[in-house]
Amino acid sequence: MPTQEEVFQSTKQNMDSTVDISRAVPYLLAGISLAIMWGLYNHHRKRRTTPGKLNSPGRLSREVCRRISLRPVEMKQLKLLADEQELEYPLTLILCPSLLGKAIRAPGAQVDRAVVKEIVQRLKQSLEGRAGTQG
Repeated sequence: MPTQEEVFQSTKQNMDSTVDISRAVPYLLAGISLAIMWGLYNHHRKRRTTPGKLNSPGRLSREVCRRISLRPVEMKQLKLLADEQELEYPLTLILCPSLLGKAIRAPGAQVDRAVVKEIVQRLKQSLEGRAGTQG
């Protein structure tokens, strides 16, 4: 059994010895790199890949006009038709072709029929184009 003096001497020797940090550096670097990789993974996972919501009718209208290549003159004609039909948004006429047909056939329609005809033809072409790619 070691004496009390031997225990104190052994403890003092252990306290006086220097710590070799070089053995801990690889573990420390591995831990830091894992933390960085985990953070990058979470950032990538949370990143939104879809466009944000179009919260305003004006932005939605501009986006739809851009997508189906509506000219400003055509949009004005749609606005006139929507007003006559007491619709809040002119895009309703594009989304619901039956309403567009009803608006065109209305007796008091004060629109340029040639412009509206171009809109209808463009919508038909876009629908036929989609049907062709799906089948």
